[in-house]
Amino acid sequence: MASLGMSGLSAKVKSQMYSSLEKYARSAMGMEKACESLLQQPRVSRAERTIYEGMLVGLSAGKSIGESMGRASGEISALEGEVISAAEEGGMLEKGFGHLAEYFRRVDRTRRRILKGLTYPIVLVHIAVPATTLAATAFRSFSPDGASTTGYGSAFEEMGKNMLIAYAIIAVIFLLARFLARAARSSATVDAFLNGIPLIGKARKATAMERFSQVFEIFLLAGKKMSDSLSGAGTASGSGLIRRASLRGAKIVAGGESLATALYSARSAFPNDFARGMDSAEHSGQLDRELAEWGQFYSESARDAMEQVAEWTPKLFYWGILVLVAVLIIRAGLAYRDLLQNLINFSF
Repeated sequence: MASLGMSGLSAKVKSQMYSSLEKYARSAMGMEKACESLLQQPRVSRAERTIYEGMLVGLSAGKSIGESMGRASGEISALEGEVISAAEEGGMLEKGFGHLAEYFRRVDRTRRRILKGLTYPIVLVHIAVPATTLAATAFRSFSPDGASTTGYGSAFEEMGKNMLIAYAIIAVIFLLARFLARAARSSATVDAFLNGIPLIGKARKATAMERFSQVFEIFLLAGKKMSDSLSGAGTASGSGLIRRASLRGAKIVAGGESLATALYSARSAFPNDFARGMDSAEHSGQLDRELAEWGQFYSESARDAMEQVAEWTPKLFYWGILVLVAVLIIRAGLAYRDLLQNLINFSF
């Protein structure tokens, strides 16, 4: 998300922002008064202030809350805007804000655990790369006859190159992950690819199904048509697979078929247990209750999955660093072997 020249909003700050907005929405206070109240709070960041001020401008112009937030700042992603718009349209704005507050709370907790776990491998790579590079250069530069060989200037050069390569790899992985995450919102192919990644895929699927279930419930309680509820929930899910399946399913439902038929026709998007539960609920008239239970289930599943991501990401990074360090140690060892060989073959 572009910052548009503002200080960026962290997941922690977004969680606090949406938590505050949820409280105001539950109190039935208008969003204009809510924004005015939040703007009066001390220590409001520049980015938050821009969002609240932009919301006031948008609401004064007759725009919806979701639309006002989306246009107020580059800090509000399209996905956040879709969730807020869906909750607003369904008359349950507090649930939309609550979902986003919990989502960003989980993201913040996961990131902090990952960063804490990455401390040791990051320190290791910043010690191992310079040490092994300088050692290899020292071995290569030594000559029994005193002739000048590789200087230490080239050692620092190579050390800097190795560090830049390490930074470049990390940057490429980060940027690629962001690009794919955004593309997965509308592309079923990209979404399916990311869902196939161990740990990460499980967390993504649970979060998407949590959002789908909650938004679907909101629309049903608001009295929207089944086909519109299905397509709206799919769009707000943030999953390309669910979005495609929901749009197709909406046409099936609009054509007179049951919701269960639409869900069963998209096995790659909707788990079998979910489809069967919704089938029974549809026939018994308990869809809203069933969706609430699935929303809670997937919320807990997403939390557990993100905890696993937080636990294993530092370990995988550490193993990758160990491989890099092992390669550098082997290079230093080979240089030391060549040094010993030169000493053995040297004639005094």
